[in-house]
Amino acid sequence: MAPPRRRLTRRIRDQVGFSLVAVLVLFLVLRVFGVRSSVAGLVLSVALTIALNVGLSYIGERRAEHARRRPPRDRDGDRGDIRWRDDDR
Repeated sequence: MAPPRRRLTRRIRDQVGFSLVAVLVLFLVLRVFGVRSSVAGLVLSVALTIALNVGLSYIGERRAEHARRRPPRDRDGDRGDIRWRDDDR
């Protein structure tokens, strides 16, 4: 049985912590190397990171759902459609 699909708000909550930590570390490293950054740049970076992570998690879940519904391939790479099988098997 497939796990229930996550709602958009749940996906965002799952990604907020990672996004904040990743972007803050990046900005701190850039600050050490002398690159100046603004608060607006920080906020924009967090927003873009969250958007990309949420989108990628959605795409990954959809691909996993699609793969579960697809019949398994046999040794020759066929999907088991008997109309296309050779008679001498």
